[in-house]
Amino acid sequence: MKQTYLLCLLLMALAPASQAYPEYSNNWAGSMAHRSVLFFAPSHDNFVERFLYETRFHTCELNDRQVLTLVVTEDGKTFPAENGLSFNFDALAKYYSIPKGTHTAILIGKDGGEKHRWGAETDWKYISDLIDTMPMRQREVAGRISPCQV
Repeated sequence: MKQTYLLCLLLMALAPASQAYPEYSNNWAGSMAHRSVLFFAPSHDNFVERFLYETRFHTCELNDRQVLTLVVTEDGKTFPAENGLSFNFDALAKYYSIPKGTHTAILIGKDGGEKHRWGAETDWKYISDLIDTMPMRQREVAGRISPCQV
């Protein structure tokens, strides 16, 4: 009886983390169809606006690398808003150990693992180069030319 009680408590404690980013929790194959950059922010501020602007500016490179970007603010809002997603910010912040009131971006690979973490400003060249060094990315681009080259 005591073991059943402890098991129930453990499952209840882990449940919010499993809903933090649902696609990862349901991924039995060990790889996803995309990479993600999650940008955590206290509110929709100038850093969020700059991040969103830069993602639009780098659309070709992000699409070529199969990177989806998502901004999540402490009030639970997500940007771009047209994606229609909403998240439990507290569960997501706890899962990724995001301190309240900070700007934190995380690159998540197709394997669901955290690849890199940074602050309010994004060096997109560095992020692109980092992704390009990953073995899965190297297999993706073997023998093809990037559509983003002019």
